[in-house]
Amino acid sequence: MSIVTAAAIGLLAAGVAVTALPRLPGGLVLSLAGVYVYWAANGFAEPSAGVVVVLTLGCLLGLSSKLIRPLLVKKVGGTPIRTTTIAGTVGAVCFLIWGTAALVAGTFLTVFVLEYLRRGDVAGSLAASVVVLAATFASKAVRTLVAVAMLVVMVLVVLT
Repeated sequence: MSIVTAAAIGLLAAGVAVTALPRLPGGLVLSLAGVYVYWAANGFAEPSAGVVVVLTLGCLLGLSSKLIRPLLVKKVGGTPIRTTTIAGTVGAVCFLIWGTAALVAGTFLTVFVLEYLRRGDVAGSLAASVVVLAATFASKAVRTLVAVAMLVVMVLVVLT
């Protein structure tokens, strides 16, 4: 295995790790960089252009899941984007100080409090909190699955 191939697989593996961790950006970009490093090092012949296009589109799908999430939360849960942004920021700070459980609790409680202040409805605020967390986890799952699929495809390309 050449150094370039090892570097490409390393970028793809780092992409999976970064994507799977909470609140770290750029995992799919690392994965895509691994694909393009390998492709360029092989004279743009391996993998085929079709495989590169499919992996690039998969990466864009994964990235769009993060961009579409606030709109879905607003539509499904009725939660304003401002609330989800504040909750995300509080969750990130909680994660940095106390870890993953605090990220979930901080996000959930922030949405609940802000929505209760806005709506005055406990059930609606609880539902909004659950929708925000579910959308966050679903978006993370999509991005992680895309990164893992990209790694698997590229390992198969290298091995064949």
